[in-house]
Amino acid sequence: MFIEDDTIVSQITPRGTSAVGIIRVSGIKTKSIILKVLKREIKPRYVYHLDFFGEKNVILDSGVAIWFLGPSSFTGEDVLELQGHGNQIILNSIVQRILSIKGVRIAEPGEFSKRAFLNGKIDLIQAEAISDLISSNSQYAIQASLNSLKGIFSKYLQKVLKLILELCVHIETEINFSEEENIIFDSKIDSKLKDISLNFLKFDKFSLKNNFDREGIRVVIAGHPNAGKSSLFNLLTLRDRSIVTNIKGTTRDVVYENILIKGTNIKLVDTAGIHNTRNKIEKIGIKKAWEEIKLAEHIFFVIDASLEIKKQKKYFKNFISFFSKSTKNISIILNKIDLVKNEQNFFAFKNFKILKISVKKEIGIESIWKIFKENIFFNENIENKFLARSRHLDALEKANKQLLLGIKNWKRKKNIELLAEDLKLIQNTLNKITGNVTSDDVLKKIFSDFCIGK
Repeated sequence: MFIEDDTIVSQITPRGTSAVGIIRVSGIKTKSIILKVLKREIKPRYVYHLDFFGEKNVILDSGVAIWFLGPSSFTGEDVLELQGHGNQIILNSIVQRILSIKGVRIAEPGEFSKRAFLNGKIDLIQAEAISDLISSNSQYAIQASLNSLKGIFSKYLQKVLKLILELCVHIETEINFSEEENIIFDSKIDSKLKDISLNFLKFDKFSLKNNFDREGIRVVIAGHPNAGKSSLFNLLTLRDRSIVTNIKGTTRDVVYENILIKGTNIKLVDTAGIHNTRNKIEKIGIKKAWEEIKLAEHIFFVIDASLEIKKQKKYFKNFISFFSKSTKNISIILNKIDLVKNEQNFFAFKNFKILKISVKKEIGIESIWKIFKENIFFNENIENKFLARSRHLDALEKANKQLLLGIKNWKRKKNIELLAEDLKLIQNTLNKITGNVTSDDVLKKIFSDFCIGK
């Protein structure tokens, strides 16, 4: 068990005025703090309503005190929680009283969770899930974070590591003791490698990427100038956030607004009109627009339906020519249909969803909300999904590449020592995800992103 010499304290509720404020203490000085601040002994896991004392027996507040005796606590150390009134002056005075005791200091961001990790109470995935849970901006991300906290991600990972370990043991046993023919030996290895490979596929199937967890699902409104992008943005957000005029190129910066639909946070982004220009400011705005487009989970490409079809097609073809990968996340929005008398003038493009609307007359807007609800949202069964950070995804991708390379080399060379080395590299990469193999610098970076008190 990891034991720190110093004891940490922090307010774990947000700073400011509230009904209740909570202070957490963890470390070897906890019992001493109990005697000095509460002026009596208390039993572990019992709830007490007591006075909280400052120096010279001055009563600072009264509230609830709970003592968790280590290792049966969140951090694995002795933990004290004081729940008092949420007046910041009172909370500050209690923290200062505790800090006056020798060997006690203010907790660093994420230090309670870090101590829980170091004491084996949680693995690194679960520690990160705590931070993700707090910062989640959608119901799906919250549930996925809870699943990670409950250990679902870790279980998938441990299963793969167990299969790799079993194969490593099998290889060592076969090298040292086997009298079987090579063909039987090779067949067993092929079968185990296939099993490992199939289990790797589960990470893609069950991982909910963290790309929309913190800020929401990014939906970008793009298109040519004066197509009605900003008007659509204002209509969807119910706010006049973007300037709207009949002058081309009014929007020259990126405008953001969050909207919440069906428990999911949508980060709606209005961008500058994409076109060729010599205007230096417009060029900067267009560059920013492309940066947002590259990050988007979904794109609404707005076209002025009153333009001739040849122009409409040209705008869209120029736009999608920049995409080397799938364009399934693009919906075409034909705006200003109230200005089109002949429906034959409506633009059409194979394999793309086309929505015909008029922002000005508020015609067809329900079709956009339908796209939000049916196409953009993560609406699958969340039961076994877990949240994966970029750190996790990078490690999984690296490990999978190493596995595919190892399988390829094995099939070509049948070199058992080379395969054993590949498996060890995969093990080390996967162990970095849970924290079994992690440097102090990596830990410092991960926990520094946590809020204080967690």
